[in-house]
Amino acid sequence: MADKPAGGALAVTGLIATALLWGAMIPMTHVLATKHIDPFFMSAIRYLIPAPLLIAMALVFDRASPFRAPVPWLVVAKLGAVMACFSIFYTVGIMLSEPVRAAIAMSCGPLVAAVMTKLMLRMPLARGFWPAAISAAIGAALVALDAVRPKAGGPGEFSYLGEAMLVGAMASWSFYSLKVQAWLAPLGWSNMRITCLTSLAGGLLICGLFIVLATITPARLPTEMPPSAALWMLAWVGIGGAGLAILFWNYGVSHVGVPVATLYTSLAPVFSVAVAALFFGSTITLQQIAGGILILAGVIRMQWLGVQAARDRQKAARQKMV
Repeated sequence: MADKPAGGALAVTGLIATALLWGAMIPMTHVLATKHIDPFFMSAIRYLIPAPLLIAMALVFDRASPFRAPVPWLVVAKLGAVMACFSIFYTVGIMLSEPVRAAIAMSCGPLVAAVMTKLMLRMPLARGFWPAAISAAIGAALVALDAVRPKAGGPGEFSYLGEAMLVGAMASWSFYSLKVQAWLAPLGWSNMRITCLTSLAGGLLICGLFIVLATITPARLPTEMPPSAALWMLAWVGIGGAGLAILFWNYGVSHVGVPVATLYTSLAPVFSVAVAALFFGSTITLQQIAGGILILAGVIRMQWLGVQAARDRQKAARQKMV
């Protein structure tokens, strides 16, 4: 992964689309979880909602069933379990964390990804990664802090546990992203098939856990149909945030690696604020604009360094030929 360029146009476009889908998912998830749907139930079904679409896309683009043999089901189950851990850590972490500190924890995604990559692969990071990552993290924190400041309260009893679970969520996602490329990509699987089977495995595992929770606490089961607006938001969260976004993410990671891909998805808070302003009546402030500029500066710097590195490799290759 280290010898791949910092991203082709399609990989970059896919990662920006991922940031948009995940960013828009944040205010929608908040509205759904606080007003319409039990958060654990939503966490359980959001990976199953896009399953029919992903299966159909795999049939069309791969021209073969994603379930065709051979399938290393144990490996797929392990990746699904990691995905399920991410969803649980994320959901419970948001519930337990104080909003401002949760926003700061989530803005450290590029740094967590870099540490996980260093520990698991023991490979050097791309040139100039750390300045870009720090810029993106500060920018994301500025956007998120300003977005949640009016709602922030005092630290809760389990606040630090909440932040720890959010870090665990980011570490789980980085682990999933790295192991997908190590375990399934070498088999020649397309990103479509990888996303389809791992998402389905994760969704089934979380549904199994929810059934256990619902048996203990029956009140978690939905008792009535949510309003149409909530269903549209749930469709976005499932098809967009837990379906297409993961597909775009896996494609981007296969080209640029996890740390650099995470830099692009640092744009998610910017898109989140924009969607909240357009559809939920929030306002955009100068601090949020400044944070967005910092994130873009980090992303653009990383992309420019990647282009320079690619040119240097091409130049060296031409010199060897001469």
